[in-house]
Amino acid sequence: MKPVWLIATNFLREHRWPVLILFAWIALTALGAAGFGRQRVAPDDVVFYLQQQTIYICVVTAFLAADAIHNERKSRRILLVLSKAVSRGQYLLAIVTGASVMAAADALLFGLCGVWLTARAALPSSPVWSMTVMVLAGAVIAATVSLFFSTFLNPYFAAAVALSLFCAPAALHTPGHTWAEWWPGFALLVDVLRFQFHAGWKLDWMAVAVAGFESALFWALAAAVFRRRDVAVPVE
Repeated sequence: MKPVWLIATNFLREHRWPVLILFAWIALTALGAAGFGRQRVAPDDVVFYLQQQTIYICVVTAFLAADAIHNERKSRRILLVLSKAVSRGQYLLAIVTGASVMAAADALLFGLCGVWLTARAALPSSPVWSMTVMVLAGAVIAATVSLFFSTFLNPYFAAAVALSLFCAPAALHTPGHTWAEWWPGFALLVDVLRFQFHAGWKLDWMAVAVAGFESALFWALAAAVFRRRDVAVPVE
């Protein structure tokens, strides 16, 4: 696993600025929702903040994962990495690992800001940590699906297709069907949009488990496709 961690570390180092910008965004929007500490926070503002940041973190993670292969091929560094007895499956696992670590850091800051907002709004903080779990699960499935599409599509188009895929059941007006619960990322998206600070909302652990299983599945599919790709061909 050492090569995986080394590649994942390099992925994190290369994307430190997007991560820091997202950190700043999460913190500044929390301050904005709190009126920069000058007023008591409205519960609806806390709900909107949590839903908004959940989607932003997942979207940013999807785009960074989708762009990873393209950047490595453009710099020709991928040829050096794959020549060091690193399999293509390990290489993709390293990208998913790096994206997951970034998402975990984002989710932690998201949770801390959410707890601060709930304290100012006199709301319970436990649902915030449930949302944090959903943020991480949603970011990982977003990263793996976009990474899969990026093995044969332009990275930005791959991320757009992946994010559109998550919303497909709603676009098809079939969100209540049983199969929609197994659609990649959709059950998590529904739970995020339904989030409220009341007893009727609970973390859907089944949706989290399905997201974890599907993340592994899409990683395996991405590895199968990537093994057949000619990475020596230069890209613009």
